[in-house]
Amino acid sequence: MLTQILTVLILATIIGSIIYGRKLIQTEKVDAVFGNPERAKGGTHWVILGSCTILLIWMYYSWDIARGFYPKSANELCQVAKVNDSLLALKYQFPIDQRELKSTAQIKNEMKISDNYLLRYKIQM
Repeated sequence: MLTQILTVLILATIIGSIIYGRKLIQTEKVDAVFGNPERAKGGTHWVILGSCTILLIWMYYSWDIARGFYPKSANELCQVAKVNDSLLALKYQFPIDQRELKSTAQIKNEMKISDNYLLRYKIQM
């Protein structure tokens, strides 16, 4: 229940900060702010917007939102499966669990196979 309320409040804060920032831009002249400390004051709403966005993204990827709205849908095993599934593409690019790249291991395996074929072919000739 708390997560649901927090999610709705974060979304309302994000939307409110964007609307406030857009209204502020329309009412004030924003030219030459760089280097002028008096005109560079404010902007707290953009800090709030960024913080709330990061918090919302964190809640989304930690499945807090899913557990808040659908408590039976997200469990630890499903999270591990999703993480392993998303890391599968990276495991082919970078050696996460092994000492060498998957492509390097595949090339070495193919070289062994081709060497075996060459040895067999030379012996039979």
